[in-house]
Amino acid sequence: MKYMSEDIDLINEPPHYNQGDVEAIDYIKQQLGEGFKLYLEGACLKYLHRWKYKNTPIDDLKKCQFYLDKLIAEAEKK
Repeated sequence: MKYMSEDIDLINEPPHYNQGDVEAIDYIKQQLGEGFKLYLEGACLKYLHRWKYKNTPIDDLKKCQFYLDKLIAEAEKK
């Protein structure tokens, strides 16, 4: 699915991640509890690994940044 509007933020708020009452990342956090930080770390590793192999490398670096910002926020809570 392609999104033509510049108003859609495919990095921080992709529409396909929010199809119900709860955004996917919030549901994952709820289900994983303390393991959520490991999920975020893994997501960072994934996007750092594959960015240079993609047609849209900057998008993957921004996704890494999104997950890293979430991980930092979680680490600062304690």
